[in-house]
Amino acid sequence: MLRADAVPSAQVLASLPIFPLPNVVLLPGMVLPLNVFEPRYLELVDFARQNGEHIGVPLLASKDGAASEIEPVFGVGKLVFHVSLPDGRRIIRLEGVCRVRVQREHAQVHRFREVEVTPLGEPRPLDMQAVAVLRAQVERIARYCGEDGESLTSLLAIADVRGFLYALTAFLPSLELMIAAEDSVLFSDRRTLVTMQQQSLAAETADLRVRFLSERTTGVLTRLSELIVTPPSLLQ
Repeated sequence: MLRADAVPSAQVLASLPIFPLPNVVLLPGMVLPLNVFEPRYLELVDFARQNGEHIGVPLLASKDGAASEIEPVFGVGKLVFHVSLPDGRRIIRLEGVCRVRVQREHAQVHRFREVEVTPLGEPRPLDMQAVAVLRAQVERIARYCGEDGESLTSLLAIADVRGFLYALTAFLPSLELMIAAEDSVLFSDRRTLVTMQQQSLAAETADLRVRFLSERTTGVLTRLSELIVTPPSLLQ
C-alpha cells in the first residue's frame, strides 16, 4: 500500500479513463467492487484491460454543480478482478493505489471520459504527537463500541501511519451513520459523510489529514459519551 511503484506509468496518467460516481470516494488501499452494465463503462473496462489496468474514480460534484463536474483530487484503482457475465455485465474490483489531481480533460474520443492527471505524494505526518492523540481517540471509541469496536482495534494494528489514516477515513462514515441512527441531528445525510471522506483524501498534507480526522473522532466521542454513559468494555 502507498508504494511508489504502484503509481501508474506516465503514459497511463496522461490519458486516464475515469468512472465518476456520486457517493463513492476511492481511497488508497480500499477495494471497490463494481457491477458494470452501462455500454460506455463496459467500453472503459475493455480499454483499461488493454492499457495498464488503471481506472480513476472521481467523486461527482455536489448537486449544485454541473452534472458532469468531478472533484479535482481522486483515487486511482488498479483492476484486480474481472469476470464477464452471460447477460453482458462485468463484475470488477478496483484496488486503490494512489491519489491524483486533474490537470485537464481530453476531448472525448470514446464513450467514456479521459483526463490528464498528476500523482500526489504520500509523505508521512510530521507531528507524531498528534497521531498518538488520534490513535488514543480511536481506542476510546472502540471501548464505547464494545464487540462492534473490533474493526477499530484492527485499524490500530496498521503499521504504516498513512495506511492507518486512510483506513480510518474509510471507516468513520459507517460509525457516524450508526450514531445517526441514535441521534437524528447528527450526520443523517450520506452525501455529507462522503464529502467528509473527500476532504480527508484531498488534504494537502498528512498532518492536515490527522487534524481533520481528529476533529471527526472528537465529535464522535462527544456524542458517544452523551448517548452511552459507561463504555460497554468497562462493564465486562
